[in-house]
Parts: sequence; C-alpha cells; structure tokens
Amino acid sequence: MSDGVDAVEQEWHRIRPDIDVSSFGIVTRIWRIGRHLDTKRKLLLAELATDRGAIDVLAMLRRSGVPYRRSAGDLTRSALITSGGVSQRLDKLERAGMVTRHVDLGDRRRVEVELTETGLELVDVVLAEMTSHDGELLGAALDAHELDALESLLRKLLMSLEQRSGSSVPRARGRSGRVAGRQ
Repeated sequence: MSDGVDAVEQEWHRIRPDIDVSSFGIVTRIWRIGRHLDTKRKLLLAELATDRGAIDVLAMLRRSGVPYRRSAGDLTRSALITSGGVSQRLDKLERAGMVTRHVDLGDRRRVEVELTETGLELVDVVLAEMTSHDGELLGAALDAHELDALESLLRKLLMSLEQRSGSSVPRARGRSGRVAGRQ
C-alpha cells in the first residue's frame, strides 16, 4: 500500500540518491494529516456557528473549572497569540454573550474573564461534537491498539521537540514580529 508521499520520496531518491529523504515520509505525512484534520475541524466548527479562536478561549475557561474564570493575561499566555489578538477574541465573545469581563478592584490593570451560561453551553456542545467527530475519523483508519501506539509515539516525538526548543509550545509571532506576550 502506498500514498502520494511514497511517490515523492521515490522521485527524490531517484534524483538525489546521495540524500536520505526518509524523514519526508514522516514529516510530510504529519503535515498532510494535520491539514486534513484542520480542514475537517474548521468545517465542523462552522456548522456549529463558531471558530477555532472562539473555542480556544471558551475551552480554556471551561477547563479552569467553576467559576470558569481566568485572567486576561493568563488567557494571552495560553492562547499563543498577541494580547491584541486575545482582546479581539474577547470583544467578539463578549458581544455574543459568551463571556463577561470583570476589572479586579484590587488591581485595576488585572481583568478577569468569565464564561457565561451561553458560552458554557456552546463549548460543551462543541466538545462533544469534536470528540465524536475526531474519534470517528481516527477509528475509521486505526484500531484501538494502533491508536494507543500512535499516541505514544507522537507524545515521544512532541516531548523531544519541546525539550529541544525549551518550550512546551512554539510561541506565535504577531504582525510586528514580536513573540506573543512579549510586548
């Protein structure tokens, strides 16, 4: 059984036999799988009348537990986008009634963001739909043993990459080229 990546590897091997292109088989497949999964997720989120940016923020609040509240700064550090990007997301979510913002009376520079009942309902529906959808996609190709093995190998690869970079997640860069959260 072969796919398009096998053909690319074979062509490179024929043209440049002096270069080991075996990593292409892994990296290119991960990249292509990521694109497929990203496209499927975007379609699902559009069907649910939301997007990844909104769900990222709502999910961070949901995972924090009752009272589903975190500081805007904490959301910025976790979101991997600039503080301006988080502010735009929060503005949109607040207008939609998904979150409320509260200024800390002890430190007026600190703003707390809280999930509303509407936001809680949306994130719970999206979570249920996404996990079901993802499970169906993965289960159509791999059995339970293969899924466990794949998860273990991906974890090992990710941990190695994170250790090499010194970060658990690569930091996004804003339009200015600055790393998010470092203004």
